[in-house]
Amino acid sequence: MNDIVILVGGKGSRLGKLTEKTPKPLLKINNKRFLDIILSKLIRYNFKNIYLLCSYQKKKFFRIYNNKKIHNSKIICINEGYPMDTGGALFKLKKRIKSSFFCMNGDTFFDIDYDLLKIKKNEKQICNIAITTNNNYKKNSKVNNLSLTKKGLIQYSNKKTKLMNGGVYFFKKEIFKYIPNKKISLEDDIFKMLILKKKINGIFFNDRFIDIGSKKNLSYLKKNFCLIKQKAAFLDRDGVINRLIKDGYIVNYKQLRLLRGVVNGIKFLNLNKYLTILITNQSCVGRSIISEKKLNMIHSSLQKYLKRRNNSYFDDIFYSPYYKYSKNKKYRLNSFDRKPNPGMLNKAILKWNIDLKKSFFIGDSKTDFIAAKKVGVKFYYKENISLLNQFKQILNK
Repeated sequence: MNDIVILVGGKGSRLGKLTEKTPKPLLKINNKRFLDIILSKLIRYNFKNIYLLCSYQKKKFFRIYNNKKIHNSKIICINEGYPMDTGGALFKLKKRIKSSFFCMNGDTFFDIDYDLLKIKKNEKQICNIAITTNNNYKKNSKVNNLSLTKKGLIQYSNKKTKLMNGGVYFFKKEIFKYIPNKKISLEDDIFKMLILKKKINGIFFNDRFIDIGSKKNLSYLKKNFCLIKQKAAFLDRDGVINRLIKDGYIVNYKQLRLLRGVVNGIKFLNLNKYLTILITNQSCVGRSIISEKKLNMIHSSLQKYLKRRNNSYFDDIFYSPYYKYSKNKKYRLNSFDRKPNPGMLNKAILKWNIDLKKSFFIGDSKTDFIAAKKVGVKFYYKENISLLNQFKQILNK
């Protein structure tokens, strides 16, 4: 996946004292930094690099995020130097970014499918902008009052419209030809010029859009934190995804025989915006029956198979290699992760910002049931039907 750039350099003056010491993206919503909430959405796309363009209170971003690995992405903080505004800041990445990339504002939450924003190979435009409806942002003057042609080109309208910039962009590398090394606004200057040159397409999304740049919006989000949480399907592996090996362990990928409806079931969850997360005990690692490296290879082969079959995927896989009598000390230290303990579930909930009320867990044992009960997520035993049909039953309840 392409790189993504998050613009976090602004001061957030509209929020007054709230941002005197804390930048907008680091303000906490229900004890979670707003930027962490954004990151919990972005990591499912497996970006190679996540660049943070920093200016105001930049030391805080560097201390918390610089060179941190999150899921399959690396976070890299870039110092703007003196404030360069949203356009000039991008100049700092001219030599780092080698191909097309995503870019977004660090103070907005727009729950879109980023894959739909990509520029198709036959399109001549150099930028796609995610467009949303302006229902609450009367003071928004940045790329507002827009119209879209039948071919998707963005135009400025002479009349008031409800279409506005949603703060998420997909750029071709060519964008750097239009970005000078000086203080300049991406929205007011660069986009304005490119729209007049007919080089920007707009794609309308009807998904939830929230800007925390005002006290009113920030207060609303704090009261309605569930709006930006994600729903998940937690799944046990052996007995739910694949056939159990009686009195044995799966030690190679050839032994992993998927059950009925698994491939289409996972795709069904992907399309319905459920995070799909495996939660599996694998004491075979602690017992030295299989290495951790080999276990990861099995899971990697599973992911490749799903992608090849119908472009489906697991968003994450948590496993517990714990075995209390393991010869390797490190595999005797994480007992809280092993079901029926809720350690793996807790890690997934924190990492992915999961709404337990909208989520569920399917398992095939009492240990799965107890682990689910401890975190408060709905539990279902695997039924003797296609997994796809069971997913459909659960979502229709």
